[in-house]
Amino acid sequence: MEFKSKTMTRIVIMLLYVVIGGVMWAVGTFGKNPNDTISAMGMAMAVCGAIMAVRNIIVIRDPEKLQKRETAETDERNVMLMEKARSLSFAVYITLAAIAVIVLFALNFTTAGQIVAYTVCGLVVIYLISYLIIKIRH
Repeated sequence: MEFKSKTMTRIVIMLLYVVIGGVMWAVGTFGKNPNDTISAMGMAMAVCGAIMAVRNIIVIRDPEKLQKRETAETDERNVMLMEKARSLSFAVYITLAAIAVIVLFALNFTTAGQIVAYTVCGLVVIYLISYLIIKIRH
């Protein structure tokens, strides 16, 4: 039943997304400085979290669907494809963000360039920490 507990954890995380999205929506709508972007992002996050939570709840309630999902997620080919997709998306994001930093600084948008640069640095730090943790565990 390890996969069932993993799915339950996903449900809790998705419900957390709903709460965070609701807070973002409320702050964007009723906050001191209303912001349509934050409001829309919060609503989207809440809706996506709710949909994913419901999908996982449906899977957990049906043992046959749970078994199919577990098989699909643990299949070696699917795992390899997911890992390659994650790796590729990470590399593409870092490359495009680095190009964006160069372009933003060239166009004298230094504040925006710094924000993008900090996100890239933050992601690389998260990657290095994750790598070290995984290296120690395995």
